Amino acid sequence: MTAIDQVLAGWGDDEDGSLVHVEHLAERAPILMDLDPPLNPLLAARLADKGIDRLYRHQVQAITGLRAGRDTVVVAGTAAGKTLCYQAPIAETLLTDPRSTALLLYPTKALAQDQLRSFGDLRIPEIRAATYDGDTANQDRVRIRRQSNVVLTNPDMLHVGVLPSHAQWADFIHRLSYVVIDEMHTFKGIFGTHVAMILRRLRRLCAHYGSDPTFVFGSATIGNPGELAVALCGKPVEVVADDASPRGEQWVALWNPPIVDEHLNKRGSALADSVDLFLDLVRADLNTIAFTRSRRATELMFRMASDRMPQGQKDRIAPYRAGYLASQRREIEARLFSGRLAGVIATNALELGIDVGGLDAAVLTTFPGTISSFRQQAGRAGRRRESSVVALVAGEDALDQYFMSHPGELFTRAPESAVINPSNPFVAEAHAACAAHELPLDLDDRDMLGDAMEEAANRLVQQGHLRLKDHRLYWARRTRPAALVDIRSSGGPTYVIVADSEALGTFDEERAFSDGHPGAVYLHQGDTYVVDALDLQRREVRVTGAAIDYYTQPKTEKDLEVVDVLASRSIGDVGHFHGVVRVETAVVAYQKRKLGSRELIDTIPLDLPSTVFETEGVWFTIPDRVLEEADLDPRSIPGALHAAEHAGIGMMPLMAICDRWDIGGLSTNWHPQTGTATIFIYEAVPGGAGISPVAFEAGTSHLRATGDAIRSCPCTSGCPSCVQSPKCGNYNDPLDKQGAVRLIDTILRRA
Repeated sequence: MTAIDQVLAGWGDDEDGSLVHVEHLAERAPILMDLDPPLNPLLAARLADKGIDRLYRHQVQAITGLRAGRDTVVVAGTAAGKTLCYQAPIAETLLTDPRSTALLLYPTKALAQDQLRSFGDLRIPEIRAATYDGDTANQDRVRIRRQSNVVLTNPDMLHVGVLPSHAQWADFIHRLSYVVIDEMHTFKGIFGTHVAMILRRLRRLCAHYGSDPTFVFGSATIGNPGELAVALCGKPVEVVADDASPRGEQWVALWNPPIVDEHLNKRGSALADSVDLFLDLVRADLNTIAFTRSRRATELMFRMASDRMPQGQKDRIAPYRAGYLASQRREIEARLFSGRLAGVIATNALELGIDVGGLDAAVLTTFPGTISSFRQQAGRAGRRRESSVVALVAGEDALDQYFMSHPGELFTRAPESAVINPSNPFVAEAHAACAAHELPLDLDDRDMLGDAMEEAANRLVQQGHLRLKDHRLYWARRTRPAALVDIRSSGGPTYVIVADSEALGTFDEERAFSDGHPGAVYLHQGDTYVVDALDLQRREVRVTGAAIDYYTQPKTEKDLEVVDVLASRSIGDVGHFHGVVRVETAVVAYQKRKLGSRELIDTIPLDLPSTVFETEGVWFTIPDRVLEEADLDPRSIPGALHAAEHAGIGMMPLMAICDRWDIGGLSTNWHPQTGTATIFIYEAVPGGAGISPVAFEAGTSHLRATGDAIRSCPCTSGCPSCVQSPKCGNYNDPLDKQGAVRLIDTILRRA
C-alpha cells in the first residue's frame, strides 16, 4: 500500500464522516509532435540534457506561430510546458542575434526568480537574463539595463521603474523582439485593468523607438483566453488551447468538517481540519503545500501546525505570503526549492507556475473562488508526473457547501472567463497622466491607448496636470505620476507595519483601517502582535508582540449614493439597475472574541476617517406590495433584505467572474434616491472591474440561484452556508433567512 493509499484509508475511517467524496483522475498520455524546421541544434542539445527530446503538440503549435511573428496565447494546465513555448523562440532569436531583447512579465517576484533559474538551466551563453524588480539592488540596475537581453520583471516594476525611465531603456526597447505575459489568468479585475493600460503604454514606447515585438501570453485554463489577451494588449492574438501534456494519476478528496451545532448548522473549523490533513501528509513523507485564502489564515495555520510538530522538526514547515520582506521570501523560497521543507502553508502567491520540485500533495483550505483557481492549486501536486493527492477542505461559505453536495461540478464545470474593464475612468486617468509624462499625448494615441484616454486627458487638463502646446498634451508637474498609482490595490497609500523600529510588512489604506486600527490583532510568521497606534501622517501601523487568546473583528458603517444609471429593466414588479454608485465606508468599532469559542469579550468604539470611492454596481428596488405579499412586516424587512444581500453576494461567483471578496453590498428598507426598499451589490474597487455588466445580465438566474442556495440549507435561522457573511461589517445582524426565502420567491413568482 502506497503512502497516498494509507493516508486516504485513514481519512476514510474518520468517525465524523468528513470525507464526502474521492475523485480519481486517471493518468493522461502525452501527444507528441515534430517541429518543422527543428529547434536550433544547440538549444535542442540543451533540452536533451534536461530529458526533453520531443515536444508536445501545443508546444509545436505555439513555437511555429511565434516564429512567424504571430501574437499568441498558450492555454494549458499546470506542468504542461508552457514556459518552453516562449523560451524556445526567444533562445533561437538570441542565438541568431544576441542584441535582440525580450521582456517577460510575471505577476509575482517569486515566479520571476523561478523562471530566471529556468533560463539559466539552458546554459546558452547568448542568453544574458536577469530579474529587475523592487528587490534589485541599485548598483545592479545599470548593469542589467546595459548588458541583459532577457529581463524578467513584473507589471509593477514595468509601470513605475521602466516606462517612466524609458530613455535609459531606449536601446533595449528598440531591439525588443518578444514581450511575454505569463500566468495571464491572474491579470483580471482591477489589477488586470491596470496591466492592460501598462501594456498599451509599452506598445506606444515601442512604436516610438521603432520596434514591434511579438506578444506571448501563457495562461491556465480559463473560459475566454483570446478575449482576455486582446483586452490586455489591444492586438489580435492566436489561441493555442489544446493541452497535449501528460499527467500522473491524482486523487482529489473532498473534506467537509463535521457539524458541531445542529441548530445553527455550524461546522467545525476548516483551518483546524486543514492543519490535521496537512500534518497527516507531512508525517507520511509526502511533500505538501497547503493553500489558504488570506494572510491571517496562513499565519494561524502555521502556528497551529508548528505547535504540533516535534521539537526537532519544526523547521521542516514554513509559511509564505505577500507582505513579507524580500529577504524573508527569498529564504523561504530557497528552502522550498532545495527540498529542505517538507511542507509550506501559503496564500495563492505560490499558486502560480513556480517549479517547487516534487510536491506530492496539496491541501486547499476552502474553495479558492473559481474553478480555474481550484484546478491551478490542485495542479501544484504531481508536477513530476507521479501519483498525487489533493484535499479540498470546505468552509461554511455557500459555494463551498454547494460543491460538497455537487462534487461532479468541480470536475465537469467549464472554467470561468476572466474580466477586466479598460474603460474604468479612474484607471484611464491614472495612466493618461503616466503616458503623458513618458511622451506628450496627441489624438493618434487614442488608437493604442483607447477611447477612455481622451476624456481622462481632458479631466487632467482641467485639473492642471496636463498643458496643451503645439496640439500635444504635456505633463505639467514635477512629480512622476507612476509613483502615485498602485496597480494592485485601489485602497489608497501604503502603510508600513512596524515592530520595535523593524518593518514587518505593509497594508493598503483600506486594510490599514480595517485590520491595522488601534487594538487590532496582527499575525506575522506565527507570532501575535497587537496594534498600538495607526499613524495617519507617517502612514505607519505600530505593533507590539503579545501573548493573547482572542482575535479582533471590525465593525463598519456604509452610505451609498446612486451617481448614474447605465441600464435598467424590470423583473416582475422589482426594478433592476446597473450603474455608477458612490460608496462611503467608515470603521466605527471592533470586537474582541475568544479564539476557538468566538465568545464576545468586548466591543470598543473607534474614530477613523471614512473612505469614499465611485464604482459600478447592480441594485434591486422592491416596492411595498412585494414586501407585503412576502409577508414581511416592518420589523422583519431589514433582516430579510440583509440576508438576501449576503446570499446574493455569495452566489455571484457562479454568475460573474469574481470572488465574493471583490464584491460589497448594502441593503436598506428605504433609500432616499430609489424611494423604496433596495438591495445594492457593488464592486469593491473604484470604477469597477467589469463584473457588474455580467451580473446585470444574469439578473433573474442570479436571483433564482440565490433563493435555491438559501432554501436548500438545512439550518433553521441562517448560517455561514447560506446568509451569514464572513466579511459583514455589521456582525451579521439583523438576518432573517425565512424572510429572504419568501421575498425572493415572491419576486420570481410575480416575474
